[in-house]
Amino acid sequence: MLFDVAVRLEKLQEVGALWDGIVEALRQIGFTHAIHISVGADFKDAQFLSTIPDLYDDLPPEDDPFLHHSCNSYEVLTIGQAFVHLYPDVTPSEHSLIARAGREGLYAAFAVPMRLKGSERFGGFIIGNGMEADEFKRTFNDIAEDLRLFCLLMHRRIEDLTGTTPLPLPEAPETFAKLSPREAEVVNLLAHGYSRQQTAHRCDLSIHTVSDYAKSGYRKLGIRNRAQAAALVHGTAGKPVPNKD
Repeated sequence: MLFDVAVRLEKLQEVGALWDGIVEALRQIGFTHAIHISVGADFKDAQFLSTIPDLYDDLPPEDDPFLHHSCNSYEVLTIGQAFVHLYPDVTPSEHSLIARAGREGLYAAFAVPMRLKGSERFGGFIIGNGMEADEFKRTFNDIAEDLRLFCLLMHRRIEDLTGTTPLPLPEAPETFAKLSPREAEVVNLLAHGYSRQQTAHRCDLSIHTVSDYAKSGYRKLGIRNRAQAAALVHGTAGKPVPNKD
């Protein structure tokens, strides 16, 4: 479902309409709140979209604990007031922001990093609702990787529309060695959120040829789609969402 929605949303030309579409798609599967946030390498020049417009009235977005504690790897983490006990390094001011988000209905959430600290810009998505921890994990852990792919696609489109620095490609995993150079290039681009049209443009290929390379690459890797390719690229194939408890 999320992949089909992402394909439709990628065609939008205005970031406000895109964000509204992202929020509605997430609400359809049970997430009532979402935040997309990114900052420069020096934690300045924050850009954010949020379903809680006044969340950062007391603490600037650059100090969001997501940026400081969740963007060290591409793991999808459980965060929010429901899981704050898992993060002993959270500061009192960060606790205050987390508690405020909880009161607004963002009590349990997934942190979905799109780019890690140390990059020119880094950040990602925070997606959640008002559930208790156990119910949240039971309800959503199985769709965490589908959610990651959706976020990759939407992050790419947000950056396209806002003119921020394009998302860099991750290093291809060792399993890509069995692919031809073109297959590896195409599958890596698709896995990291590029549409087939964008991949065709970047590789100077036709969309039909991109599709052929993708199919042959997927076959050699023993996978069926780019959601599974994204899991390989980020080293999360077959891994559950970490619970830390």
